[in-house]
Amino acid sequence: MKRKVLTLVLAACLVATTFLASCGGGGSSSGGSAAPADTGSATAEEPAADSSGGEAATGELVVAGSQADMEKEAIVVRGVRSSTGTNAIFEQTAFGPQYKMWIDELNKDGGIYVKSLDRKVPIDLKVYDDGSDIAKTTQLYEQICLDEKPDILLPPVSTAALFAVAPIAQKYGYYLVAGEGGAKELEKYIAQNPNVFSVLSYSETQVPAFVKFCEEQGIESVFCAYIDDLHGTEYWGAAKPQLEAIGVEIKGEQAVPLTGGFDGDTVINAAKQSGAQAFLAFTYPDQGIPIALSAIKLDYNPDVYLMGPGGSYDFIGGALFGELGNVGMHGVIGWGAWNEKSSERAKEYSEHFREYWIDKGEFWLNADGTPNPNGTVYQDWWGHICYYSVCEIIQQAVENAGSLTEDGILDNSLLVEYTKTASFDTVMNENLHFTNNILLDDMYLGNIGQWQVGDDGQAVFEVIDVDDRRTADPIVPKPAWPKQ
Repeated sequence: MKRKVLTLVLAACLVATTFLASCGGGGSSSGGSAAPADTGSATAEEPAADSSGGEAATGELVVAGSQADMEKEAIVVRGVRSSTGTNAIFEQTAFGPQYKMWIDELNKDGGIYVKSLDRKVPIDLKVYDDGSDIAKTTQLYEQICLDEKPDILLPPVSTAALFAVAPIAQKYGYYLVAGEGGAKELEKYIAQNPNVFSVLSYSETQVPAFVKFCEEQGIESVFCAYIDDLHGTEYWGAAKPQLEAIGVEIKGEQAVPLTGGFDGDTVINAAKQSGAQAFLAFTYPDQGIPIALSAIKLDYNPDVYLMGPGGSYDFIGGALFGELGNVGMHGVIGWGAWNEKSSERAKEYSEHFREYWIDKGEFWLNADGTPNPNGTVYQDWWGHICYYSVCEIIQQAVENAGSLTEDGILDNSLLVEYTKTASFDTVMNENLHFTNNILLDDMYLGNIGQWQVGDDGQAVFEVIDVDDRRTADPIVPKPAWPKQ
């Protein structure tokens, strides 16, 4: 058992770069020839007319069956993602498992319904590997748009890659709904590339939710360690003035390098000496895990400990304690958030996701709860429900506004027009809709979560936003770390 847990911990360490997706990161490495990735997908139901609701969902954009006599053997879906290199974890356990499950299950049910054809059409999926090299990402997307002329483009990995690909999608008139990737800077960039839509939450909704939580809990002082890149500077740049505005004293702040060695003990000792009531780690897991290990070793246990990104993943307990669950994380806060109590739809999606990947032999746990040493798919209580919603948005846009151009390709301009004004019935929100191509706070199931161990001994990432999305009262002060 100990060896199996160690295997999971090592796998968990690979997950560390996943969170670059939501934070503007994205490594670059050479190598990795273009090669199609495996396919997979989500349950397709026979669409009811105008199932999405909203202004554009009236059916006025496309008449059902108006092109029923046209031939269309496949809906061609193409993407460029990282099957190798530093960002390969995205395909393993972020957006990758979502779109693979979605397309697999759509094809098992006959394909995706296209409104103008009034029939389902199988999906032809191919994803090329960019080797985690953004220059190759852009080269391959250009090549796909020019040579293959697909019906639908899948998004790339990471915010950095999204910045690179958005103008390409705009240039060739393609509809692009982003999976991984979210940043304040992205808002104005999307305004310049209106074919692009952003779904993942980020500082714009999460930081105000945390500040409201601090005000509710009477937090008087904080120390922040932040990664010295877009994510860290964006989150701390937003949090610091908002915390000061409610009277929270900034006891200290420390930038942590993105690359190169650093000493977690130094960070924690500085935080301890500051006497701050709350410790904030606005860092990736590559830095957040060593810092947390130092906190455990040095018995640093402030009233509030926020670990994010990274705190919302199933793997985190294994990385810190070598355990199968997150019992040792009791009281730790992270970004997100949602869980199976958030809604019945969220529960159904979560259970189905686990069952699907357990059956595939790729989930990190087996059906009996024992560790699967070959498992690379974890659950993320921040991004996963956003990523699966991306799939549902694309599907419902095609179901309600799918029409072919004279060249027999899906008219992406209609998909863009529909998505700007429609409401979508998704696992995250049954009335999901965009405002200026992004989602506002009320579209999410939560922004901050806390690992809490219930009476059954199981750890749940509870939503602790100060509103009706809360699934459990927060635990403040944080309980002590478990003894090692």
